[in-house]
Amino acid sequence: MPEQVNFVFRYQPRKMTKYGILLKYIGSDGADMSRNDRILRPAAAFWLPFAYQSCADVPAEKVRQIARSAVYQLKLHIQYLEESFALNKDVSTLPRPEEPKSFQGHHNGSGAFLDTDDFQDEDDILSQFT
Repeated sequence: MPEQVNFVFRYQPRKMTKYGILLKYIGSDGADMSRNDRILRPAAAFWLPFAYQSCADVPAEKVRQIARSAVYQLKLHIQYLEESFALNKDVSTLPRPEEPKSFQGHHNGSGAFLDTDDFQDEDDILSQFT
């Protein structure tokens, strides 16, 4: 029997944070693919080339092939996001919302309060393009 890797991940974010909402979606039964696929496919697109690069016995051309595949998968997902949410393809043309300094969150329509501080890193990155 081939040797297996045991990987356990446990994280308990607050429900109305970006990771709480994300993990609830990943764990839901109504999504199009299995929970494992919803976790492993995006993780592989981000990290599989680096994982293979760290293996000393994998040829460089094989690592480059895996990296090309990851880039292709990420580009497909970017296109899927743009089409699903009617986004402009050029991030630099996206308007930057102006929010009062006192604004600390966003009402999500269900009576709960979503903490927008969760998105500060992404906002900082996007602001470099505007």
